[in-house]
Parts: sequence; C-alpha cells; structure tokens
Amino acid sequence: MLIKNDKTRFEHIDLLKTIAIFFVVVFHGSLYSVDLFSDKTVSNRILYYFNTILSTGVPLFFFVNGYLLLNRPLDLKKHIRKTTKLIVLVVFWALILMPIYVLLAREPFSIRTIVMSILNMSIPWAMNIYWFVGALVCIYIFFPALKALFDMNKRAFMIFTVACAFLTFGVVLINQLLGILSTVSRNLPSTINYPLFTMFNPFFGNYGYTLVYFCAGGIFFEYEDSLIAISKGERTAASATGILLSCFLLFVIGLYYSIRIDEEIWDVVWNGYQSVFTLINVICIYVLSLSFQKDIPLIREISRNTLGIYFIHELLIRSTRPWIFEISFLCNLPFNLVYAALIVILCMLLCLGLKKIPVLRNLV
Repeated sequence: MLIKNDKTRFEHIDLLKTIAIFFVVVFHGSLYSVDLFSDKTVSNRILYYFNTILSTGVPLFFFVNGYLLLNRPLDLKKHIRKTTKLIVLVVFWALILMPIYVLLAREPFSIRTIVMSILNMSIPWAMNIYWFVGALVCIYIFFPALKALFDMNKRAFMIFTVACAFLTFGVVLINQLLGILSTVSRNLPSTINYPLFTMFNPFFGNYGYTLVYFCAGGIFFEYEDSLIAISKGERTAASATGILLSCFLLFVIGLYYSIRIDEEIWDVVWNGYQSVFTLINVICIYVLSLSFQKDIPLIREISRNTLGIYFIHELLIRSTRPWIFEISFLCNLPFNLVYAALIVILCMLLCLGLKKIPVLRNLV
C-alpha cells in the first residue's frame, strides 16, 4: 500500500477538493430562491432537489483531510504548527473581513457587536462562514490519538468510526423516521429533535459528525485498490444511482419538514451535513472521482488554494452579488453555476498573487 508524504499528489483528490470548493461557493453565492409554499412549480422543486447535492461541499473537505492525513506519517511538531496556523489565520481573516462585511451590509452595528462577532467568528446577519475551520481544528486536536489508533489497530478504529456514525448520522436518521411516523401516530410529537442517547453520546453537539467524514476518508484509502479493480462502468453506474437516490430521499425529507413541521424552508444543505444521505453522496462522489487520472493545471491550482479561496470568496460574493440581483434574468441556476466558477477562479488568482508577496504568502 502506498503511504503518502507531503509531496504525494493524487489527481482525483485534487478533483474532489475542486468540487468541494465549487459547491461551497455555489451555495454561498446563490442567485436563486426556493419557495416551497407560494411557488409550487416543478422548476422550483428542481431547484430544491439540486440544493441537496450542495450539502456534500464541506463534508468532502473533511473526507479528503482524513484520506490524506491518516495515511501519512505523523510529524507531531508540524501538526501542532499547522493547527496553530489555522487558528491564527481564522482570527486574522476575521479581523480583516468582518468589519468590511459590516460596512457592506449598511446596517448600524456597535463596536461591541463587531468585537463579539469577531470573537465568535460569526456575524448576526450572515452565516458563520468560518465554522468549517473551527470543526477542522477540533478534529486536529484529537488527530494524534486517532492516528495512533488507525496505525496500531484498524479493527478498533473501524469500531470507533461505526459507533461515531451511529451516534451522529444514525441518531439523526432515527429522528427523521420518527418525525415521519408522527404524521400517522398521535402518540408521537411532530418534531425532529428527539433526545436520543444524549446521556451516552460523547459526540452530541455541533461537530461530532465531522469525525465520521474524516475517518471515512482514511478508511476508504485502505480499500481504494479494491474499488479500482471494479470495472469503471459498474462503479459509475452504482455511484450515480446512489447519488440520485440519496439526493431524492434528502429532498423528500426536506419537503416533509418544510411543509409539515417547520412551516419554513428546511435547509437541505446545512441540515444535510448530518444526514446519512449526504454521507452516502460523499462516498459516491469519491468513487466516481477514482476514474479521474488527469493532471489538469486549473484543477491542481484550485486544489492547492482551497483554504485561501474559502477565506476570501465571501468578500467577492458580497461585493458583486447585489449588482447581479439588479439583473433579474441572471438570477437562475445556470448563471449561478457560471458565477460560482468565476468566483472560484478569481479567488484562486488572488491567492496566487498573494503568495508572491513575502509578507502575505502564508495567509492563503
């Protein structure tokens, strides 16, 4: 089995990282709206269905991190420096970008609000775009122990991953099934938050499920040769079918909770992160990527700069999207995809430019 080092590159992993950052930008830079209540057209449902695949964006990053790190020799000092650097970068970009976001919002904010927003890595009127790095740092804190278990006892590592998956994705799935059953049984309350196994669940909270994506990446590297041995046609057919079916099931759950329980749009992207259907989609996208063995410079450069793109893409979106909203015929899914691709490429070019400046090269 090939053991990766820092210089090892895999074209299919570059592709996965490119897909991941593209999906993130498509979601954050959405130019269309989904209204499941007043607009019941088929086209509106198609948009909601499309959003289900975007839930794989951030999870793909966790998967790729596990794939690369768990199968690479651990340099503890380097790992500590890398973890510390991530924290410093988040604080730096928060200090730089969040005041700009406040100005772009053109809303009154006190100095206290701005300071607390920076400390919390979030803005009251915007989604917490830095949560991914926070979750990654949490994984990195436990990584030396995970790596030791992975290297010394694969069976124990598998048991840990399965247990983690059950207590995160499994609990969410049980909740979803109970929620659906609540429509036909008056003995169950209509909710999606049944308190299941909380006393015995060490993964209860915001980031527990991210460990599953991370561990799954390392595990699937172990079986990569076996997957490649399956014919390309069979791999493609099985993975494509899995994606279409999982997206459909997440779509149905989203419709159900939007219309029957929440009475507001159930975000299939944010809520989908903890769904077993998104986990299946991440694995299927990975299997599809195994057929990609071309070194395409654009994909390689995007892959190398995904962290920098992640940090700065929101600034470009908030600077340009208001202008696009003024042109109604551009506010649709096809142009949204083009717009996201342009944002990704522009961010990549900015990252490459910053890397040529000695003082700034380490910021992206």
